[in-house]
Amino acid sequence: MGDTVGAWLAVLDRGWPHHDAASWDRPGLQVGDPDDPVARVLVTLDVTAEVLDEAAAVPATMVVAHHPLLLRPLAALTTATAPGALALRAARTGVTVAAAHTNLDAADDGTGTSDPVVAALGLVGVAPLLPPERPGARPLGRVGDLPDALALGDLARRVAAGLDAPSVRVVGPSDRPVRRVAVLGGAGADAAAEALAAGADVLVTGDVRHHVALDALALGLALVDAGHHATEAAAMPAFADRLAEHAAAGGLVAPVVRSAVVTDPWTTVVP
Repeated sequence: MGDTVGAWLAVLDRGWPHHDAASWDRPGLQVGDPDDPVARVLVTLDVTAEVLDEAAAVPATMVVAHHPLLLRPLAALTTATAPGALALRAARTGVTVAAAHTNLDAADDGTGTSDPVVAALGLVGVAPLLPPERPGARPLGRVGDLPDALALGDLARRVAAGLDAPSVRVVGPSDRPVRRVAVLGGAGADAAAEALAAGADVLVTGDVRHHVALDALALGLALVDAGHHATEAAAMPAFADRLAEHAAAGGLVAPVVRSAVVTDPWTTVVP
């Protein structure tokens, strides 16, 4: 019997268990049938129309996305909403869609979405930033120390280079020396209190809101906002590689490929 959606879902759950996901999250199968065959697995950060077209070009492709297509309940499955339209598009073209979201964020095998920043900065003495939501689950985020103190502006440039981010935003004086760094990929500014409690000088994350930035500044916590896309897209290569390794160990043969579609919706304009 060849690869099936159910067999690939089992591989995902062994490597990135549902148990590690936040209670509000919706990882796992979102569009498709566990008995359907799988000829190719396409790893992407987001599910967009372009990604679904890329998937549909090869029959029996299973999309494994980081961000769930169906995160919030839909009142109706119609084209009136973006998730509804995309789910219908996937179903009509025979594309399976699954997600590994906060269970991937929390991974401790080098595929977690905080790990690329840890690697780019060479942090040492790394520990979890946030406690797990339930007993036995993996914690989220990282906190560690730079080998040597850096000016905040230099740290921001190193983050931008390590993540291939088109731009970063910084809260705090650019010449401020920082040594202890908290990291939470994606939209992690709500962890500012935990970063301060861990003794961090700076929190590296994305999607920082205006008032959160003001509060952090008042409390003495610097912020580096590298964007939601850049902080998480950098983890996709390691995730795809590890997923392929787990699948091969389980006897699955469908190739794992990374999507060529860039799903960052933002364009940086410099005046």
